[in-house]
Amino acid sequence: MRSQDTFLTMTDSWLQRLLTWTPGQTDIIKTVALVLMVTDHTGLLLAGNNEVMRLLGRGCFPLFGLVWGMNLARHRDIRQSQLNPLWCWALLAQGSFILIGYPWYMGNILFTFAVTGQAMRWFSLRTRNGILLAIAIVVAWLPLSTDSYGLAGMFMLINSYRLCRATEPVERTGYAVLWAVMVLLMNPSDALQSVAGLAIAVLVVAVCADTGKQVKRFWPADFFVLFYVVHLAVLGILAG
Repeated sequence: MRSQDTFLTMTDSWLQRLLTWTPGQTDIIKTVALVLMVTDHTGLLLAGNNEVMRLLGRGCFPLFGLVWGMNLARHRDIRQSQLNPLWCWALLAQGSFILIGYPWYMGNILFTFAVTGQAMRWFSLRTRNGILLAIAIVVAWLPLSTDSYGLAGMFMLINSYRLCRATEPVERTGYAVLWAVMVLLMNPSDALQSVAGLAIAVLVVAVCADTGKQVKRFWPADFFVLFYVVHLAVLGILAG
């Protein structure tokens, strides 16, 4: 029993160190995720779906998911004012998503963030209508989410939020395990991509959590969603 307690304590200490970021470190992690995202999309659209670039790109969504969860977890409750801009950016990004070749009815990845956050907010109201709305929006989204990681992507985001809010060692370790499982399940048809996504995300967070503590925040608030919209449009034009 004592050895189990020691292992849990060591694991929890490691997780807390990994998940304690300054604003500058957060921007560093987002920048790495952005580079991985561009690598993935460039490989898909301009390099014949290059396998190495595809593997590197598997790490971007888990990293953005952790950052998103961290941002939401800073507040006691999920606020609608946090979600409304995301809905607007997701709608705007859909044009670029179509431009790179996806069907108009398939939602881009920003909708995964928006739908998940909205469902979590409605569910947190603990009312019958709120719970029904949360279930309804998830059910409505699932057929449209096959190109945006589907249900596994949503649960990865939920566990990112819960992991960042956890206060007890058992709770934090449990959500970390669930987060890792969801990352692996996001690429169920390719085990190498699944492992690469998890390994790259953990490695990036481990390195960035130990560096750049003196770096100040250097990106504007909406830079990354704007970049997502613009870079898809540019790649779509180049690929066309």
